[in-house]
Amino acid sequence: MNNWDGQRETLDDLAHAVHYNRWIYSLIQPYLGHRIIEIGCGTGNITEFFDDKYVVLATDIHDGYLKTAQTRLNFKSNITFEKVDLEKGLQRLKQFKPETLICINVLEHVLNDFKIIQDGFRILEPGGKFLIFVPALQKIFGSMDISYGHFRRYSKKQLSNLFMKNGFEIQVCEYLNLIGVVGWWFNGQVLKRTIIPKIQMIIYDQMIRWMAPIGNKIPKPFGLSLFCVGVKR
Repeated sequence: MNNWDGQRETLDDLAHAVHYNRWIYSLIQPYLGHRIIEIGCGTGNITEFFDDKYVVLATDIHDGYLKTAQTRLNFKSNITFEKVDLEKGLQRLKQFKPETLICINVLEHVLNDFKIIQDGFRILEPGGKFLIFVPALQKIFGSMDISYGHFRRYSKKQLSNLFMKNGFEIQVCEYLNLIGVVGWWFNGQVLKRTIIPKIQMIIYDQMIRWMAPIGNKIPKPFGLSLFCVGVKR
C-alpha cells in the first residue's frame, strides 16, 4: 500500500468500535459546557456524539481526516471544522470563547505539550474545563507508540503537574483500562507490532460493554489510559 497511514487505518477501525467510542463519550459528557473546541477530532469518532445542544469547533491538522469528518457529519449544523496546527498554538481560537476543551489521544503527539495546556488555560472562559484523555505508563512504550507518532505515555503525577503548573485546578485524574495494559505491552514490546490488530479491536469493543461499568467503580493503581479534567477557576 502506498503512503500507508497506520494511524488512519486505526481511526477507520475505531469508527466501527461503537461501544468503545460511547464509553469515551460517557467519560467526558458530565463535564461538557455549551461551547466546545475539540482538539484533534480525527475522522470524527467522538465528534459525532455532540448533539445540537452543543456548539462545537472540531479541529485537526490533517486535511484528510478533516475531510472525512466533514463528509461524515455534514448533517450536523452545530459543528464546524477548522484546520489547526498545535505546534503553532491555540491562541487564535480564543475568539470562539470555549467553555470546554477536549483533547482525546492527541497530547502525546505534540512535542511541546506544556504549551498546549498553557494556551488552553488562556483561551478558556472562566470556569471552563480542559478534558484530556492520553495513553499512560511510559514503561509499556513500544513499537506501536512509535508507529502512531507518540512522544510519550503519561503518569498521573506528570499530567496533574502539567495542569497545575498552568493554573488549573484538578477535578478528576484517574487511570482507565487496567486489563488493556498487558495487551499493549505484548503487542508493542514483545511482538513489535506497528498497529493494533483489527480482530483485537473488535474483541475489545465487545468486552468494553461489560468492562466499563465494572471498571468505573474499581480503584485502579495504573491503566492503559489516563483521564484528567482541569478547571480554570
